[in-house]
Amino acid sequence: MKLRIITPERVVLESEAEAVYAETIDGEIGILPRHIPLVTPLAVGVLRFQREGRKEPVAVMGGLLRTDGETVSVLSDAAERAEEIDALRAQHARDRAEAQLKGQLSDVDVLEVKAALMRSITRLKAKERFS
Repeated sequence: MKLRIITPERVVLESEAEAVYAETIDGEIGILPRHIPLVTPLAVGVLRFQREGRKEPVAVMGGLLRTDGETVSVLSDAAERAEEIDALRAQHARDRAEAQLKGQLSDVDVLEVKAALMRSITRLKAKERFS
């Protein structure tokens, strides 16, 4: 299958894939060649694709996944391949978000900080799986 991960800024990945595993808003899904046509919203999480017997992670910050059984396309506001992730920066972002959650925040601020925390944790998970 062909896998494409696209953000508004760039094509993050174009690769052949034997299988794709992604976190949807309803749980994890696995896609193999000849999968039935599907469009599903993605959660913030680590997408993994198998190529040449190895699983490679990509941090995906939500979006949509579409497949016709021959191609898997992911459209996301932000996505990073594991080798692109700066683990130290992600760790600092996680620490900063955790510290902010301990302070006084409005409901809107709490949601924004929790989203930032989830993004930093996702980046760290992707980087950890790549190492």
